[in-house]
Amino acid sequence: MQSPGISMTLRPFTVVWDPRFRDYDFGPGHPFDEASRESAVRLFESSLTPEEQATVGWQRSIEPAPAPTLLTFHEEGYLSFVRAASGSSRVTILDSPDTPLFPGCFPASARIVAGTEWAVRHVIDRAGVVFAPAGGLHHAAPGRASGFCIFNDVAIGIAAALEARQRVAYVDIDVHHGDGVMYGFYRHGRVLDVDFHQDGRTLFPGTGRVTEVGEGDGAGLKVNIPLPPGAGDEALVPLARRILPSLTEEFRPDVWVIQHGLDGHWGDPLAQLQYTPHGYAEVDRLLLDLSARWGGRVVVTGGGGYLARSVSRVLARVGRQFGGLETISDDAVLPEAWRVAFEDAFGSPAPVQWVDPPELYESPWSRAREEHLVRELENALGRRFPAP
Repeated sequence: MQSPGISMTLRPFTVVWDPRFRDYDFGPGHPFDEASRESAVRLFESSLTPEEQATVGWQRSIEPAPAPTLLTFHEEGYLSFVRAASGSSRVTILDSPDTPLFPGCFPASARIVAGTEWAVRHVIDRAGVVFAPAGGLHHAAPGRASGFCIFNDVAIGIAAALEARQRVAYVDIDVHHGDGVMYGFYRHGRVLDVDFHQDGRTLFPGTGRVTEVGEGDGAGLKVNIPLPPGAGDEALVPLARRILPSLTEEFRPDVWVIQHGLDGHWGDPLAQLQYTPHGYAEVDRLLLDLSARWGGRVVVTGGGGYLARSVSRVLARVGRQFGGLETISDDAVLPEAWRVAFEDAFGSPAPVQWVDPPELYESPWSRAREEHLVRELENALGRRFPAP
């Protein structure tokens, strides 16, 4: 159940999902596509009772963002390059095969941008929460693609909020450091960027050191929390509770943009953290509490995650939690129609219940490592965080 004193059903809640988001597809064998996020949306929708359905709004049609919107973050030459590759019948390999440009990639990428930008503008106008699971492509830089990300939808959403003179708290819990966003606003004093990720010395993109704290007006507002492989809830949850409240109380954001990547979930094939659904739920409860105090305007994007059985279920639970809906028990049986659709989509047996018992290996985390990391953060930022 949601924490006492927070009634999120009183805040407008909207889901952004256009089936054409599936067009963002690098082809067979590539780790990333939107299929698991679509599965999460289907599970979320199928879980709603008639009474809950009345509390959820939907935005089901999104047109690709126009060039002026894309240019709020990306360079014109890069847009021309992507547009040309998009119109070709050939796949264009960039400096790395991780992020190829494919036929139709320009409108597919621009549509995801438009979904996140719509979400940000919607919460600025009406407050409440928008759940935009297709978004969270946080690696793309102004002049290049990176890490499965062609255009950076969250950066463009943040730019829209800044244009509206809003102060933005960007919280990123994807297992990979959100380098495109952090460096894109590294000198900006109206963007607080707090990024929990696996240590860049062990994982792409290799960035996100504690000492990277921003420059100019942004100094002290870029906060990196790198975790060692094998760390899980026992690291994420206490650190979030110690770090986020004091940062946001001082910054007082108007808008929250959350990159809720699920590639930190135990068993994900591309990383080595061990978060569980319960750890995610604890952090989300904290984010709901803090956002209710400051701003009341929240956009939640889906981000990474490469194990469909985890992404689909946990992301559906994220939607329910941010929508203020009742928590479904871990052992509740998943809808049969959804399980059939899952097996058709992924060619593997569908999970039976909402949460599987975690299969964790020994974590390297300890209270001593927590204190060491907090001291490093305090020294880099020139501030103090509360004791556990």
